[in-house]
Amino acid sequence: MDRWFRLDNAAKIFPAVTKNSNSSVFRVSMELTEKVDPELLQKAADLAIRRYPVLQVKIRRGMFWNFFDQNERPLVVQPETVYPCAPLDPRTNNGYFLRVLYYRSTVSVEMFHSLTDGTGALEFLKTLVYQYLLLTGAAVRDEGLVLRPDDDPSRYEMEDSFTRYYRPARIHRKKEPRAFRLEGTPFEPFGNNVVAGDMSASAVHAAARRRGATVTEYLTAALIQAIRESRMDYGFFQARRPVTVSIPVNLRAVFPSRTLRNFFGVANVCVRLQEDMDFDDILWAVRQELQNKSARPRLEEMIAENVRLERNLAVKVVPLFLKKLILREAFNLRGENCKTITISNLGRLRLPEDMAAHVRRTRLVLYPTVKSPANCGVCTFGDILTFSFTRTILENDFIRQFFRFLQEDAGVEIEIHTNNWGYPNETM
Repeated sequence: MDRWFRLDNAAKIFPAVTKNSNSSVFRVSMELTEKVDPELLQKAADLAIRRYPVLQVKIRRGMFWNFFDQNERPLVVQPETVYPCAPLDPRTNNGYFLRVLYYRSTVSVEMFHSLTDGTGALEFLKTLVYQYLLLTGAAVRDEGLVLRPDDDPSRYEMEDSFTRYYRPARIHRKKEPRAFRLEGTPFEPFGNNVVAGDMSASAVHAAARRRGATVTEYLTAALIQAIRESRMDYGFFQARRPVTVSIPVNLRAVFPSRTLRNFFGVANVCVRLQEDMDFDDILWAVRQELQNKSARPRLEEMIAENVRLERNLAVKVVPLFLKKLILREAFNLRGENCKTITISNLGRLRLPEDMAAHVRRTRLVLYPTVKSPANCGVCTFGDILTFSFTRTILENDFIRQFFRFLQEDAGVEIEIHTNNWGYPNETM
């Protein structure tokens, strides 16, 4: 591998917009059946990181863009001591923009979003836990489902797939409306509270199928319904602004790619709520929006728009410090102002049978932002679907309403877990 390489198209935004209240750090976790041995986890991390040159990097500042440079220092495994998705300071982390954490029987990987997306992070976590289990003496096989530490990285894992699938296209993008915001009382001290609900994946899937919807469509509609029921009278619903759920779309499902770097788009599902709408009406609106905005022509258009902007000569010659100002403004106007909340669904995790026997559940935790103080991550393993809210505000009315709706509509029992940050006596 070359000693340095460019940030991919999606990665460029994150260094410009990151701050304490917007860490750009997300987490994927596996809870194991036995307590974690820190020494063996460190040995596993030493081996696993070398399989992922896209992660074994430092971020350097250039005159016009940031770039990645190889990092030969060790990746130090750490006990979990602060709230999830806290800001990542490479100066105290051997230059790395990722963390490997452990707490009791859980192994977590926290990633700065410039490095990769949820798919890439999950692949690294699988390799890490696979190697850790081997070191414990467990008889596990990869079955072609895990990238083993002793395999050579493929050049396809390193590619910027945005550039590969860029095709010039006419842009038909419409200006998206300012979205309804979930306002509330910030935690003191600042931090991220996580409320995760474990439930039967098959029951949720059956509830979605009864209405002719996918699980993501069903959960999105349930969240909009919960926001409506808990916040409908809040500030006259902020002048009837639409509830807009931002849904990351894994572009690998549409464009054949093996990249371990960022390769995702965003579908903003925008629903203007009316007093006479019921849940089926909301679900219909969600389905129409998501199917339209995640269709291949729309995704090709999104790739074309982003890559064309990056290649624009006027943009190329602007110094990095000015680019940061422009990117921050674009992030607010076209991103933050146009969404209420994010749901990212990593789907069902497939593990080798021997390895799966040592794993209880998985979890995806997203970082909140100032204008989107609560976001959601979904991950399924076996028959456990885990829906995780991460928030920076005290109010949990929409979270309670969401889980209550699922209990009643899907007939599921929900086991709640929380880190209790900022609200130690919270109950659901």
